[in-house]
Amino acid sequence: MKALFPHKLFSQELFCRRCQKVRAHDVYARENFSTYGGIDAHIPLLCICDKCQTLIVAFSQEFSLCRSEKVNREYAKIQGRNRISPGNWVYFKGAPKPGVVKSVFQGPDKEIINVSFDGVTTKAVECEKVAVESEEAPEGYRLLPSQSSVTLMGDHVYHAIRERYGLCVGFVKDGDKDKLVVLLDDKTLLFTTLPDQKQNLPNDKLQAVARNKLSQIFPKDFQKISLQAGQGIVFLNGLVKNLSTKRAMKACVDGLPKVRGCVDFTRIQSDSYMTDSQIERLVLALLDAPGCKMFDYSVKVSFGKVEISASCYESDFSKELETRVGEIPGVMDLACSVTMLPDEPEENRRQCKEMETDLALHSMLQGARIRVSCVGKKFILEGEVLSVIQKQVAFLSVMKNAKTTSVENRLRIATS
Repeated sequence: MKALFPHKLFSQELFCRRCQKVRAHDVYARENFSTYGGIDAHIPLLCICDKCQTLIVAFSQEFSLCRSEKVNREYAKIQGRNRISPGNWVYFKGAPKPGVVKSVFQGPDKEIINVSFDGVTTKAVECEKVAVESEEAPEGYRLLPSQSSVTLMGDHVYHAIRERYGLCVGFVKDGDKDKLVVLLDDKTLLFTTLPDQKQNLPNDKLQAVARNKLSQIFPKDFQKISLQAGQGIVFLNGLVKNLSTKRAMKACVDGLPKVRGCVDFTRIQSDSYMTDSQIERLVLALLDAPGCKMFDYSVKVSFGKVEISASCYESDFSKELETRVGEIPGVMDLACSVTMLPDEPEENRRQCKEMETDLALHSMLQGARIRVSCVGKKFILEGEVLSVIQKQVAFLSVMKNAKTTSVENRLRIATS
């Protein structure tokens, strides 16, 4: 399986079931993702023990990978170990539950923290003043055992009952129960049984659920698919007709309850051969179409892998383009990078439509597909024309209407 996960992303201390110890593990992915700022959920990762080479399959959403937007509501800061600011979720040792910090006041030898535990009233908590020079966990701590179900690998934790700090180092199957593994600061390994809602389904039941769902939604395509399940993970093998079907099957499995994730080993078997240049022309035709709201776009195709870079106004954004590109025969993979822009002023939109209408009615531009968009103070001409003359005529026509605004001519000349 290692050959199918060629890209090393990072290394992390995890519990190895064979070594029965916490060891360094290299974490690999099938694509070369950047983990700076976090990565998308449902990406399968392969963790390999540096000592015994035991393999662990996990998923991106099971790791703590800098999810800063969740810090205030999921990670509790602890007085004496964290710098505390208004808006933080804070926990005091011995308190029945955490609260939200409203304000902090520094006295000569005391620190007064105003906290709301119920969202309505505010209580002043007086603490000994402690200088926190270096935070071990700047984002805060998961509180155990209450937060066992949402704790991620790599999370710093505080066990309120044992009054000890630690680090989440993995998940294991112990008998018939799935457990969270925590390495406490005294080097003790703690195995905490996960709540019932976080327990994985038995392998045979999970396999039956996934098989029934896929066979209902993809009755024809599923005939060429083999399916296996283990530890909450569904593995797909076989042949699919196009990239859209491949992605839809994986998304279907990922969306099933009690599924940790889907590892998709299916391959695309196209009915007809398409060269990269043919695929590129078909993708550009989709982008040129009147119904497409993308602009300022570029397309690159290499060995069936399509890379699209485009811009789009927020109110016009849609995933339809990705679906339609994925249906093109011969497309093996798709990376679509869309820059979202604030909604276009109505005057600009109206002016672009008027220019497109004038170009469509122009006697010298018959047979051309031309789209006009406005980015800032610049008009962009995109699409396909039949000759150099048509490209020049379109440019001069827009220049006349644009007056003082600059015009960028990206029109392509059709090739036979």
